[in-house]
Amino acid sequence: MPNIITRFTSSLRYSRVVTRSVCLDPELDVACSLVRAGDLAAGRQLLAQTRDDAELRCLRVSEVSDAAVDRVDELASLSESSPDDPDLAVWLGTTRIRQGWRVRGASRAQYVSREQFEQFWQILGDAREPLMRAAELLPGDPVPWDSLQWLGLGLESDRAELDDVWVQLCRRTPNLYAGNYSRGQVLCEKWLGSNGEVLEFADSLADRVPVGDPMTALVVAAHLEAASEADWPLASYFQSPAIRDHLVALADRWAADETAHIRTPEAHHLFGAGLFLAGEHDRARRHLAQVDGKVMPERLPWVYPLNYCPGYDYLSVRKQLRLS
Repeated sequence: MPNIITRFTSSLRYSRVVTRSVCLDPELDVACSLVRAGDLAAGRQLLAQTRDDAELRCLRVSEVSDAAVDRVDELASLSESSPDDPDLAVWLGTTRIRQGWRVRGASRAQYVSREQFEQFWQILGDAREPLMRAAELLPGDPVPWDSLQWLGLGLESDRAELDDVWVQLCRRTPNLYAGNYSRGQVLCEKWLGSNGEVLEFADSLADRVPVGDPMTALVVAAHLEAASEADWPLASYFQSPAIRDHLVALADRWAADETAHIRTPEAHHLFGAGLFLAGEHDRARRHLAQVDGKVMPERLPWVYPLNYCPGYDYLSVRKQLRLS
């Protein structure tokens, strides 16, 4: 789903790294290229294959939505011509959210102009109808509800409304990786929660899911968010004994029984980053050796905390770990 750090910002920092999904999905890569070139039928066909696979659907909706941002008017016309197509509806709603976040930019609210906010809210306002239509057309699909979490954050909805969205998502697929990541964002101190709340959520998630599930690594994401709100250096935060030992235990348990999952590469990135910051370089190396050195996820861990830890970026870390 939309990331607070834009791909544009990433491209300025990483001239030799592509920022996109790190999950292996060759069909998705081809479809995104075709969508950017104007072939919306390729994206539609790709999504139609995913109605029975929530994890794959969520990943593909996110990526083809990013690919379609510059063609959102064409996508809207296509969706209007097929109002009973849930794939087009969720794609359109999510693309509008992507478009809105691009207009808003990556800055904290105090650095965003009133004009940017007004345009942002106007675009997001047009996203709700197709997402609710998608939810009605395909009642078991959790993906519209995940997108609605980001819509609610952008429109500054109150906590009660976003809690209701979360309940709806959980009724469908409570263990959806992206849905739990998004919920973690809702619970962050910078949005509608607190450091304690997001950390408790991530820890309870790691305890609940099966051993080897990549959602275990969302504990690292929660600590990155909490650390960014703290007044002390990022590395110092992660090297505190309690946090370091907790991450080591989680990472070792996960790696010992790693489950084949489309989000496994993201988990390797998260654990690799968290363990590097914690000073556990051998463990970090083992995780980051499993992923592409020229591709990094647009979510956490690599872009958002840069200002808090000089030298903490994907290329620098790989070089320090002798992986590049």
